[in-house]
Amino acid sequence: MNFLLRTPFFRLLLALIAGIVTCRYFRLFDLTMLLLAVPAFLSVFLSFWVKNVQWAHRLRWGFGAGFVVLVYLVGYVQAARQEHQLQFNFSGKSQLYRLKLVESPEVKDRSVLCVAETRLVDGGLSKMDHPAGKLTAIESSADKPTANETSAGTSASMHFSAKTIVYLQKQSSALQLHRGDILIARLRFQAPAPVQNPEGFDYAAFLRRKGIAATAYSDSLNWRKLSHTEIHGLRHWAEKARDQLLAIYRKLNLATDEFAVLAALTLGFKEELEPDVMLDYSASGAMHILSVSGLHVGVIFLIVNSLVSMVFRKPSTLIPKSVLIILALWLYAFITGLSPSVIRASAMFSMVTLGKALGRQAQIYNTISSTAFILLLMNPSYLWDVGFQLSYTAVLGIVYFQPQLSPLLAVSNKALKWLWDLTSVSLAAQLGTLPLALYYFNQFPNYFLLTNYIAIPLSGFVIYAAVGYLVLYWVPLVGGVAGWMVDRLLWLLNSAVAAIHALPGSVTQIYAGQLDLLLMTILLCCWVGYAELKRYYFIPVALSVVLLFPLKQIISEVHSNQHSELIVYSDRKASHVQLNVGRREFVITSDSVAFVKVAGKYRLKKRLLTQQFVVDSASWFNVLDGKRFGLINDKTYCRKKAGKPLHLDYLIINSMKGYKPKELFSCFEPRICISGSSVSEYSTARLQEECKAKGITFFSLRCSGAYRELLNRTNRKAVGSTKLEISKKHRIDLHKKS
Repeated sequence: MNFLLRTPFFRLLLALIAGIVTCRYFRLFDLTMLLLAVPAFLSVFLSFWVKNVQWAHRLRWGFGAGFVVLVYLVGYVQAARQEHQLQFNFSGKSQLYRLKLVESPEVKDRSVLCVAETRLVDGGLSKMDHPAGKLTAIESSADKPTANETSAGTSASMHFSAKTIVYLQKQSSALQLHRGDILIARLRFQAPAPVQNPEGFDYAAFLRRKGIAATAYSDSLNWRKLSHTEIHGLRHWAEKARDQLLAIYRKLNLATDEFAVLAALTLGFKEELEPDVMLDYSASGAMHILSVSGLHVGVIFLIVNSLVSMVFRKPSTLIPKSVLIILALWLYAFITGLSPSVIRASAMFSMVTLGKALGRQAQIYNTISSTAFILLLMNPSYLWDVGFQLSYTAVLGIVYFQPQLSPLLAVSNKALKWLWDLTSVSLAAQLGTLPLALYYFNQFPNYFLLTNYIAIPLSGFVIYAAVGYLVLYWVPLVGGVAGWMVDRLLWLLNSAVAAIHALPGSVTQIYAGQLDLLLMTILLCCWVGYAELKRYYFIPVALSVVLLFPLKQIISEVHSNQHSELIVYSDRKASHVQLNVGRREFVITSDSVAFVKVAGKYRLKKRLLTQQFVVDSASWFNVLDGKRFGLINDKTYCRKKAGKPLHLDYLIINSMKGYKPKELFSCFEPRICISGSSVSEYSTARLQEECKAKGITFFSLRCSGAYRELLNRTNRKAVGSTKLEISKKHRIDLHKKS
């Protein structure tokens, strides 16, 4: 109770989070909100109105309770307002839209990703040339920039709706687009696809957290640039400042990996990071270095504090010194793009600095809670952001666990004490983030301590050297020396991280689901509860939770041994068929690398051991555990006719190019027809109609995600007799259709 009294922002933060979570999973009626708001408002009002000291003391709880309820409702309303902004009218057909690019376009392998605000052009369909599908005739009202689309800015009268992602065909005109460009395009927007495969990535939820309501694709013939409008916002100027600093970095002529790490490490610019580099940093436990956050802001704080202290030495200059430090911190946040992690760290350091300037000792938990409260009040979707969650759990872990770990080893030597302090901080941060890290990433970097011994000091030296280079790059000799130091330090950092990743057993793969996350969180709470309250009932609770982990695994093993599971994965670039029998799997895939990527988390969850793995990119016929499978992946059976159709349990169609449904089903008679993700919507609809006419069960991977079927093994042959029979040259009497 004393903790809650000393941390008022923590209480308000809990109320705000409760409101956001309520909006995520439930909907409150207007009458319910009114019944909550009126008594809460009256309680707050009465606490000011009552003048009698005795009654004011008796009703002191009214102000706190009423204010907490009002904050809860504010959290709910803010989250509901954000949800409302994500509403989009999906017509299911191509329409004419006006787009305003609100972020710099991102170049992908085969397209250019544009984040844009959209507005439907009235009568857009009538302006399009439907037979050719081209932008050939657009009325002047749509083709010419309006008065609101001048260089002075875009007025609110444009009524742009929620943000969307538009993928443009990769060609010269798309590569020349910039933030603030106004486009006219014929598009058919779609809702972001939900989870397509077992334990797959929820791309729709990821986009919703970023405020993206819909996605679309356009080739070069269906869009046109109309004009450009300058977006004079704080984010715009921040990006411009960062681009100028990146231009200075480019003068160093660094290697690709070194430049990418330097840009990410100091400015939070990650677009040029290669997958191999990100894998090295992730597997070695150094990924947090590439995300500008509290570590980087702390280094900047030390640099600025040292420089300012040389000038402002007298106690009377404490306030101007603190103001300069705070301004420097927010300048750094500005040039790194005002990312949420930097804003969090800058806000916390600013509050601590301001508290010292005013002669007040900051309560660290209240400071942490206040920054989280302000950020969630501004943007409730931060609550579901992985970076937000990991950042705060890391800080809380360091603040709480590090003081408990540090006294465990008394060290007098300064060098060894520094090493132990770094170790205790790393362990504390790892403890705080462990449940979430295992839940989101399903891996544990075994050499994270070794990484922190090397990478954290080196990253600090890189930041020092980079700041020195940015200040002195224009000085001929000194700037060259500073640039050389940056280059060598970056090479050393990348080499050290790659070497740690290359060590045997650098990563342990561990699956953690929602239940595991809950159990690990309860364990941490039991630890904290026992340490703070000294109540022994936390010990049996913790032991019971520990016993639940093997019990859960035993139940999963029993269920797996009683059933075999068939999965046909949804993947537009490859085909994957998997049969799981106990902990063994039988896989036929056209791309083994793609299969591991698509099914990796599910295989980790089931602890599967590959029994047979066949890679085949052509059409094939196989018998898998007594089930007859057929996959159409090319034109092998195009324009062919069978004397007698081949009976199959499952027919998987990944390509309909050159095929007609009636001709296809004259050759094959499946029990279940599965249409692949790469089959177009038009062909999928035709297949569905033909299957309905023939009484064949139809399933679309494109529409419904992966196909899964549990096969009961109770009355079937023993699990050990399962086998995969390859029969690519299956006998079927085919001849060309006359």
